[in-house]
Amino acid sequence: MVTAFWVAGAVVALGLAAFLADRVLLMMESRGWIYWRRTKRLSSIGADLVQEGSPGAQAVKRAMEQERVRKNVRTAGDPPLKVDLDAGTVRIRRAAGEGRER
Repeated sequence: MVTAFWVAGAVVALGLAAFLADRVLLMMESRGWIYWRRTKRLSSIGADLVQEGSPGAQAVKRAMEQERVRKNVRTAGDPPLKVDLDAGTVRIRRAAGEGRER
């Protein structure tokens, strides 16, 4: 019977110690010293590591890469130069703000 009291006392003592440690850590968090329970955030590096294996994250990354490539490619309907091989001429269209410098 004495052993049961010791075990119960140890469980209560551990619970009380955990409660007090949690309160101390919350107080430290409120002062901005640490991140504990309420404002815990992943850094951008940590978020990247967590999301790296996610299929959704991979799809978003692939879509962003495709959009970047699409924006860097010029449209075929508006080329800046026109080459006429039969006549042997090349015409270069100026940008809207460019004028002749003298």
